[in-house]
Formats: sequence, C-alpha cells, structure tokens
Amino acid sequence: CAQMLRGCTRHPQLVRALLHRGAASRLFELARSKNFEISSEAFATLREILLVQSAVSAAVISADLEDLFPHFHVLLEADMDYVVRRQALRLLGEVLLDPAWREVMCAYVAEDRFLQIHMNAMRDSAKAIHLGGFHIFKIFVANPRKPRNVCSILHRNRNRLVKLLVSLSTVCEGDANLTEDLSTVIRVLETLEAPPMKKKMVA
Repeated sequence: CAQMLRGCTRHPQLVRALLHRGAASRLFELARSKNFEISSEAFATLREILLVQSAVSAAVISADLEDLFPHFHVLLEADMDYVVRRQALRLLGEVLLDPAWREVMCAYVAEDRFLQIHMNAMRDSAKAIHLGGFHIFKIFVANPRKPRNVCSILHRNRNRLVKLLVSLSTVCEGDANLTEDLSTVIRVLETLEAPPMKKKMVA
C-alpha cells in the first residue's frame, strides 16, 4: 500500500487528490506507531507526498497551515520514540527549506511558540535531536524580518544559546558545513539587538 501511494506522487493530480482526502493526516498518525516498519513506511511516504510534487503539496497545505504544524509537533514531544522524533525533525527541516514551501516556512518562523519547541530540542541529551533542532532553529535566526516576540526571545536567551551552540561545535568537528552554520548563527545572536520598546498609547 505504501509503495502504491509513493508511486502516485509521480502525478501532480494524484498528489492533490490524496492531500484533499486527508492522506497526510493519516500518515502522520501511522508515523507515531510503535512498530518501526509501519512508522518508517509512513515517514517515507509522507516525504514523497510533501516533497516530490512540492509546488502542488505546498499550495494545498498552505490553505490550512494550522492543520499541518500540530501533526509535526505531536511527533516531537519528549515522550515520543527517539526514532520518530529524529525522523520528524528531519522531515520538517526538509519541508521548511524547500523553495516551494517558502510561504509555509515564513509562517512557521513567525511563531515564537514554535521557536521554543526547537530551543528545547537543542537541549536534548541525544545528539541527533540536538542537531535536528538546530537545523530548524537556524531558520528562525536567519529570518531578516523577525517578529517582535521571536526577536525578544532570542535576545533574552542569547547568552545561553551561544554557550549551547559553542558546546555543540566542539562535538561536530570535521563537518565543515555544520561548523559554518554554527559560526553564522552564533555571530547573528551575539550582534542581535533588543527589539524596540512598544510605544505606550496616550489617552
């Protein structure tokens, strides 16, 4: 069944039909399975439905973003299986960085509550979760139009975040791309200015 669904992703009209019929929601549910094979097949099929015809899937899902994000975040909860959390972080990162999903990415990084999810992931004891959280966290930092609440959280926590990222860089030596990403994010955080004070309303 999973192979048949993945075969459908070669056809844009079938991807559109599957998404309109709730296929993504069902696959997110299956991704939570304690059965490794079922969960892995669900993630593999989700990846193809969301990314093979990314322009089609992004257009369908961007019409109802509030339905997408909770599905991902359930898979990132601390009591979820490690492999599930790792695969969910990887898939979410791939979706947010796909050019066709730019509108979704901009909506995602505008939410301070989502930022905090990935800040917590970076504190996880598992290196893969830590790194997965970082690869999404860096999108929040790189956003040139950070909303006030996001900027405020980053500025308020920047010293602890820099310390955390420096410690991460020491265990990732040899990965030139990751080292460069860490250096860039650290530099942005160190120079990040506090958001302007809100103007008080004059009665």
